[in-house]
Amino acid sequence: MGAFIRSVKATTHHGGSYAAARGDARAGDVLIAWQAADSGGHAAMDLAGDWNAVDFYPGGSWPGEASGFWSGVKVWARQAVTSEPSSYTAGQGVSADGVTLIAAVAGADFASLRSDNNPGLTSPSLTPGSASGIEFRFAAGVPAPPGTSVSFSHPPGTVELADEQSDVWVAAGLAWAPIISTSPVGPAFWTGSNLVASCAFTLLLAAAEDPSAPPPVVAPGAPGRGRATWRYRFMRMLTREYLGDLDLVGVDLDKRILSPGVINATVPIPSPRIADKVAEIIPREAAGDPDSYPLDRGPGAISVEVLRLGEPQGEYWIHRTRLTRSRKGTMAIALQGSTLEGYLGAVEIEDDLSYSADQADILRNLVNHLMAQDNANISLELAEGTTGVTREVTYPADGSTYLRRLVELAQQDGGFEWMINLENIGGQLVRRLVWGYPTLGQAGGPHHQWGDGLYSGDILELSEEADALRGFTRVRARGNSISADASTPSVPLISSAHEASAHLAAGWPRTSKTLSYNNQTDLDTLEAYAAFWAERAAGAIRVDMATVAYGRDVTFTPNHLGDLARIYLRNQWHQGVWRTRRVIGIGITPVTKTGAEEAKLVFEGTEAP
Repeated sequence: MGAFIRSVKATTHHGGSYAAARGDARAGDVLIAWQAADSGGHAAMDLAGDWNAVDFYPGGSWPGEASGFWSGVKVWARQAVTSEPSSYTAGQGVSADGVTLIAAVAGADFASLRSDNNPGLTSPSLTPGSASGIEFRFAAGVPAPPGTSVSFSHPPGTVELADEQSDVWVAAGLAWAPIISTSPVGPAFWTGSNLVASCAFTLLLAAAEDPSAPPPVVAPGAPGRGRATWRYRFMRMLTREYLGDLDLVGVDLDKRILSPGVINATVPIPSPRIADKVAEIIPREAAGDPDSYPLDRGPGAISVEVLRLGEPQGEYWIHRTRLTRSRKGTMAIALQGSTLEGYLGAVEIEDDLSYSADQADILRNLVNHLMAQDNANISLELAEGTTGVTREVTYPADGSTYLRRLVELAQQDGGFEWMINLENIGGQLVRRLVWGYPTLGQAGGPHHQWGDGLYSGDILELSEEADALRGFTRVRARGNSISADASTPSVPLISSAHEASAHLAAGWPRTSKTLSYNNQTDLDTLEAYAAFWAERAAGAIRVDMATVAYGRDVTFTPNHLGDLARIYLRNQWHQGVWRTRRVIGIGITPVTKTGAEEAKLVFEGTEAP
């Protein structure tokens, strides 16, 4: 298990020395203290005990009504011992206001600690000493005029740990993010209201290294084996606070464009010690016992970030667990979750909304409307840009979910594609909604290649399916009635029929289908839906899938959906043909019965709803 934050405790005080308390800590934990004061001088600031001075900002000019100098910040660190005190005497000027934040970090290498600072609210760039650990961002300052409340907004991509102000004077904020690369962490930008003088720090702490021998060199094309390749990091869904890692078995995960992906996995519980660890993430007690059931974790409140060799493969909102005990006495918890698209499908639109804008702007407006609701900000970063296609849409508060409306927006004539990725941006894991017009995928290509030869190849299984009952040669889109007269029969609005002209000209019989878009009252929009599906689902729907060996170093991950791939087929049926196909879905089995990893690729072939 890597480094993790065990606790953070804040203490504020006015006047002279005071007891700065710590939270939960155990022997061997690295304790870090950020001490800020508004007056009394930088030299007066001190922290009693065996603390090591790590970094400092000397303060400086304090403009405005309280003109003079502020004392600045000192950063201290020590390693917790068995009889660690619960508080430490913090020194400052006799009339000063002060804030001290103390963090306890488990599983960290004390010697790796490095810190740097800037004046102002930009935490500086800094290079980690390891590809695993904790990145802290800290800011402090003083307000003008005195008596003004200060509130910090933590940098994007980080999770807030503290936002404190001593009386009406010095204020401090603390946030964190995981270190997942040895690349430098870039500058991080705080915002703070009513500050007249401030400073910002970056502090990096690497995870303690395993003392075992270094691993052997693995050939790039070798198949991945074993669960150690994969890491499952459990977080609080809304705050993204790290809860811990769990070892999962029987993992199957998938992802598709414009549709929620799913994860199914099992947490084995072979011993009480493992049970205690799991219970920190999935509580033991029933939800009906409010005295002992922590409501901030468990199904519905947590997500899992999936990493492979340190690279993000996706994030899944865990919405279902099932505890079982077999007749042999073995216990396990089955988990089920969906990609964050699934969360969008769990929240209904409760306001009447209307937009007239580029469809990419409508996408962002709708997602921002979701995240502006109470308890619904899932911190999605939204890709910028426009498609050049303007839409006029109205979304009544009729019980439709945000996911449904976003999919309808995309699946129109002249539409686009979107999905939610977990991406490593500047060394930080970021939830990012990306879109492509008219489709997702890297430009150019193909960028990926798989082969099925007579005697060798990385395609393990292949299937090609064509089904005329899932397609059609004529399609209409039906909406809601626009009649305002309750005394007359209500007739739903319906588009004209759009034909698959190439199929009909080739001799196909007429097969027709009417697609329902409840509560849609705009005829032009219904025509756009019908035109879209007449092009995308004409004739027999073809679904090609291939199961491939998932090697140690792969070019394709779930974040590459939409890319073109080159497929070579030479077998009893295919006589040496190359095909170019767009990959619209992927399902990954991290460890199979053979010990190797496999991925099932779904190639483009769209079925109408």
